[in-house]
Amino acid sequence: MKKNKLTFSLVLIGLLAVTSCTKENSGGVYSFSGKVQKGPFVTGTTITVNELNESLGQTGKSFTTSITSDDGSFGLGNLEMESKLALLTANGFYFNEVLGQLSTSQLTLQALADLSDNETVNINVLTHITKARIETLVREGKGFSEAKQQAEGEFQDFLGVTEHFNQGFEQMSITSQGDFNAMLLAFSVILQRPSNDLMVIPTLPAELTWLMTNLSTDFAADGTIDNEALVDTLLYNISRQDQAYIRRHIEDYYSGLNLDVEIPDFESYIALFQAAHMELTTEFVYPNEATPAPELGPGGEVSNILVKNLTQFDGTHAYVVAAIIPIGKNLKIKVTGDVHLDTSLNNGWVVTDYNNGFTIEAQRQNELVSMLVYLGGPFFKDGSATIEYFEDSDTPTFTKQITWTGGWMESF
Repeated sequence: MKKNKLTFSLVLIGLLAVTSCTKENSGGVYSFSGKVQKGPFVTGTTITVNELNESLGQTGKSFTTSITSDDGSFGLGNLEMESKLALLTANGFYFNEVLGQLSTSQLTLQALADLSDNETVNINVLTHITKARIETLVREGKGFSEAKQQAEGEFQDFLGVTEHFNQGFEQMSITSQGDFNAMLLAFSVILQRPSNDLMVIPTLPAELTWLMTNLSTDFAADGTIDNEALVDTLLYNISRQDQAYIRRHIEDYYSGLNLDVEIPDFESYIALFQAAHMELTTEFVYPNEATPAPELGPGGEVSNILVKNLTQFDGTHAYVVAAIIPIGKNLKIKVTGDVHLDTSLNNGWVVTDYNNGFTIEAQRQNELVSMLVYLGGPFFKDGSATIEYFEDSDTPTFTKQITWTGGWMESF
């Protein structure tokens, strides 16, 4: 009799365990909304939701919808699923925030999500990059929630973010305030190489897909990215970008949609990534010579009028305004006098004023910024100007007077 009771108890415990497990991983009816963002994906983008089992294998059940607004928004309602886990896949054209124009070909982004936890599920570059790492951790025996939290923490380490955010990557949006949203936009920006070459621009989405695939593959194995060439590619992208224009591109895009959005402080998170992966400049540097077009390679260096101890120049020569700015700092240069910019050879400055000279502000940190300038006007024999340096300050931190002999047109 005791043996029968013991057998019955063991069976009951087993049934309770199975019931508990089944309830924990059970599905339900789910409704949620979200956004697809690199920059925002546009109308016509296809969204597919695939149901997943607890091992993240597809069950065969799927649902589809599409984006009907150019801000990347989508929604799905009353999905009857036997599991709470899902893979979301978006495929479509996107707004390239670095170039300020729509992509020339489609891009695919994915996200893994627990639908029972979320009324909002966004698909973005962070959810895409960490997907394979989550899958690896689940195969190693971790539950989905633990695997996802670990993968997101590891990737924040890679981005140089030491104080991790509790928000899941699928909760982040490039058009909302908050440091976690700024981190997303920063990574989205540094993935994309800028180019003005009409032959190169059509290849950029394919280049982006290649870069994300390789980053994801490298990260999946051990939660780190060891391929230095990939990191160097991201750093190179940063070195060619003008962050003020990127911010303006995003603001103008959403303004064109009659949407009032606040773009988070992505610039500071780009600086954190640089600080984590490169040797840092700690002082403002004004090199003796620099090229106004680094992409052309060495050989185009000319003298820099910003070198602080240089005050006399030959007006028949071309010069540059060139500097390297420390991470987390800003630099504004105000030139009063007959000095002229050649904005066709501009590497990282933005012109903010042309009043009796010009005012320029640096758009990159820990990278050379430079632009071609000419002293004086046609056939001027001599001239002078005042240069004011605003080194992370609202008031001038250094001022000098420069003079020159001979106008630049005399050499022609």
